[in-house]
Amino acid sequence: MTMVRFADRHVKLKIILGVIVPGLAVALVWWFFVSCGEQKKMRNTFEMGTRGARRFKYRDLAAATENFSQSRKLGQGAFGIVYRGDKLKQLDRQVAVKKIVRESSEGHKDFFAEVRTISESKHKNLVKFFGWCSRGHSWNILRFMCSCFWSKKNSELFLVYELMTNGNLDDYLYKSESEKVLSWQTRYKIVKDIGSGLFYLHHECYPYIIHRDIKPGNVLLDEEFNAKLADFGLSRVANPNNKTLKTAAIGSQGYLDPQCMKDGKVSFNCSSDVYSFGIALLEIVCARKHREQIWGLYSSGGDVVEAADSRLAIGGNGAVRREMERVIVLGLCALPSRLNTGLPCSKQ
Repeated sequence: MTMVRFADRHVKLKIILGVIVPGLAVALVWWFFVSCGEQKKMRNTFEMGTRGARRFKYRDLAAATENFSQSRKLGQGAFGIVYRGDKLKQLDRQVAVKKIVRESSEGHKDFFAEVRTISESKHKNLVKFFGWCSRGHSWNILRFMCSCFWSKKNSELFLVYELMTNGNLDDYLYKSESEKVLSWQTRYKIVKDIGSGLFYLHHECYPYIIHRDIKPGNVLLDEEFNAKLADFGLSRVANPNNKTLKTAAIGSQGYLDPQCMKDGKVSFNCSSDVYSFGIALLEIVCARKHREQIWGLYSSGGDVVEAADSRLAIGGNGAVRREMERVIVLGLCALPSRLNTGLPCSKQ
């Protein structure tokens, strides 16, 4: 009786294994081919999105930033955190690594926009881009097949830039101690650097590029206080057959052109950047003064230099006063909502 039961169990086991093993094999083969297709689709998406830009390995970025430790953190914005990296293996130099923490659109549109824009744009007043990294998007098919078991937090995107040792302009205008206040000579140089970078984007790139987030926080300074535009996450390349770009109204509060502050899609063009540039100019000269106060002096025929940052040593230097006045008036002229002589684009 015992032998019969054992034989029955043995037969049942054979039947079960005979069904399960082939089924698992078929499922595995199916999974393999589906994964191959998905991996190919993902790889094509990244190759088209990054257009051949250098891809770094995650382990090299982690090593350079001490696993993205807080002590290496340089700053944080709405869409990313920036870390200092020392001697990145493939470059043997210090870098700034931007970890993307949030995107304003699906399909990595903002990430690809930043990679394409900055990698194809070469100018002394644009921050230098070295490459990108994707953690959780493996080119290895076996790892890719296992990726469905990974948590979403392991899917991360990174951008690698040159390290700008003197940080961003906003910190110097609003957070610096008195001994670190930028002199007018340095500020005037920064004004010209920003203008040069913006002119390049609008008039020397074809199709032209709209930055969409010009502000002191996105102006980085190197060891000699040369200024470079950074953070191209919101930038868009214009349609070569159209002077305007229809897209969602997005940008930094206080710097976004009021004409673009509407629900739904709005028209962006180079004048949208120029408005933001105008606000930045007023802040560079006047810092904490409100633009309405500056406009009041100008419209009443007063001396607009009175609105200049009180921490600046102006004295009786006529040349400095004329430079300040020109920058202030230029900033006001970039705000078409306040003046009928608003500048249509940075070339003027």
